[in-house]
Amino acid sequence: MHRLFTLYITLHLAVFSWADSQINPVLIKSKIDSLENILFNSLIYNLSSTEKTDICIALADHYTHINYEKTVEFAARSMILAEEMGDSEYITESLNLLTKAYFKLDNYDKSIEYATRLYNIHNTNNEELEAGKALKQVASSYYGLSKFIEAKNYYNRALDIFKKHQYFEGIAQTLGEIARILGHWGEYDEALSKHQEALKFYEEIGDDVGIAEAYTGMGMIYEELGNHENAFDHYRKSLEIYEDLGQTYDIVNLTLHIGDIYLQKKLFDKALEYYFKADEIGREINNKKLKAIALSNIGEAYNLKGDYLKALDYQQRSLTLKEEIGDKMRLAITYTEMGLIYSNVEEYDKSLDYLYKGLRMAEELNFIYQINKSHKSLSEVYEKIGNEKLALENYKQYIEGRDRIFTEESKQTIAELQAKYQLERKEKENERLRHSQQLIGARVKNQQLMIGFVLFILLGSFVLSLILHGRYQQNQKLNIQLSLKNKQVEEQRKNMVSLNAELKDANNTKDKFFSIVAHDLKNPFNSLLMLSRLLLDDYDSFTNEERKQFISQINSSAENTYSLLENLLDWARTQSGKSEIIKEKINLSRLSEEAIKVLQPVARGKKITISSDVPTHLTAFADRNMIATVFLNLVSNAVKFTPQKGTIEVLACEKNNHIEVEINDSGVGISDKNIPKLFKPDEKFYTEGTEKEKGTGLGLILCKEFIEKNEGEIWVESQEGAGSQFCFSLPKS
Repeated sequence: MHRLFTLYITLHLAVFSWADSQINPVLIKSKIDSLENILFNSLIYNLSSTEKTDICIALADHYTHINYEKTVEFAARSMILAEEMGDSEYITESLNLLTKAYFKLDNYDKSIEYATRLYNIHNTNNEELEAGKALKQVASSYYGLSKFIEAKNYYNRALDIFKKHQYFEGIAQTLGEIARILGHWGEYDEALSKHQEALKFYEEIGDDVGIAEAYTGMGMIYEELGNHENAFDHYRKSLEIYEDLGQTYDIVNLTLHIGDIYLQKKLFDKALEYYFKADEIGREINNKKLKAIALSNIGEAYNLKGDYLKALDYQQRSLTLKEEIGDKMRLAITYTEMGLIYSNVEEYDKSLDYLYKGLRMAEELNFIYQINKSHKSLSEVYEKIGNEKLALENYKQYIEGRDRIFTEESKQTIAELQAKYQLERKEKENERLRHSQQLIGARVKNQQLMIGFVLFILLGSFVLSLILHGRYQQNQKLNIQLSLKNKQVEEQRKNMVSLNAELKDANNTKDKFFSIVAHDLKNPFNSLLMLSRLLLDDYDSFTNEERKQFISQINSSAENTYSLLENLLDWARTQSGKSEIIKEKINLSRLSEEAIKVLQPVARGKKITISSDVPTHLTAFADRNMIATVFLNLVSNAVKFTPQKGTIEVLACEKNNHIEVEINDSGVGISDKNIPKLFKPDEKFYTEGTEKEKGTGLGLILCKEFIEKNEGEIWVESQEGAGSQFCFSLPKS
């Protein structure tokens, strides 16, 4: 049994890994629930340490899509198990998951700790490229802590390794990160050059995410240089890529950047529209850094609009988050913005205090853009309070800093880089145009050759027809034989197509069948196993009342399982074509009464009134057993989803050339979004009843199969909270 279970886990993990290429939150949650159920029952399943480690790593990996705290929890568990076994491969997998999860949680110190351990392992094992990737992760965490010098040193070490191994993706990513640091230091020409170099690598390897990152980085450079048109153009290109890929974090980031452009253009309401939109989208991922940036940007916009109370509230909320995650670079921005707000409300002591805080932090990071803004803001405050000396001194420092950035040489370099970038783009377009023209020329030449060839064939055919004219009768006979052979081949082809379609349907049926068995038989059998094991192991420790309760639960699970098996077998017979349809004249009133009689005890338990108003003379032409099953399933569903003291009514009438039957209930109803999921095997939709009754999820699918095999239709009309009306039609007898 243990070997069989090991095989099950292996297949389970393999299927889930394959399916991860399609990131579907519902599918991921289903995987997680299944794996956690196995892990939490590890004693029952007698799991080995290796199997438990595999499951923990898989859970940590799945949680990276929805919950990084859970990623840390399961990666830490896999780490403990791996260290107990001394398995280096599992240790590196666990460290890698922990490194990335802590980074996403903005816990950069922890990320550095685990990335450094990862580097040491790879370095000891002479795995140079993997060691380089670990160095890059260390650098990214230092960047998150606003320790730009340390970050740049680690990026340069990683870049040397990536170049040595011609790891183009790593080269491009690292160039982009170094460019961001150079941008903070005001070295815009070199930063822009590195972003453009990274873009070439990304385009060469076809990395859409990397292309978007390069566009974003270039947009930030142009934004700080005040080139709003170029900045907006690059942000727009980047946002389009991220929206196509569905990357929420980056969509939020780009939306904030576009808001910044409108803010700099003094279109404050438009800027706020983008900031609030970014904040709303960002709630899906709950990232503190993005939340802090959005709050700060909203505060800046309100300050410029003159709404100082709102501005101060948003900046204080942003400040709390930034202090919590230790984001010094953005703390410098918020301190400066709070200083500007206090200046606007004429609280100059507080204003100067915050402005100097921002200046000191910006100087510590060599954050040139923010240093200049702080000096300019200090100059304005000192001018307001009449301190002309300090106003002039700070204004001079602002001018000197600005001039260092915007020297004629740097302007020329940036212009040259932009011109070079545009020229390369133009050359690529021209190259594509040349290829296109060559292709057209080749096509024309081919057409000319084809015309000559056709003329040659026509001439040859004419000559040949003269030669073969005397053999016409013989050729005619051969043509007839060939035609017969072609018909045989065509018939065989059609048979093959038909057989392929039948085989595909059979495979789909098999997949549906096993999917239902895997999902719906698991729970009742787990319940049967657990309850029977409790009775077997601890029979004497329970009271008679407790034993009866256990036996009652076992009986209930067995009945549910039997009901599921009946439906499964009926449905499987219809799918395989082994279910024989015997159509006859059937009395619908009698079938309705029979279904109600079977379900009456359950209905009485819920004090539900069931009535049938089907005329006794009303008959249809269909298979009696199939329609009896339809009545039983639909009335059973109505009882299941109708609360205490509710009502259920079965009606029928004759319409045109068919009979219509309705099963109406005063139950919980069905939402508009869930109605299309009914009757579809691939949707696998079902819920618990009003008294926690379990369902198989197969009844409605079976009803649809049976009704359609009897040349009828089935549909539902419902409103959430107002009951449901299930209807079906059948041919008149």
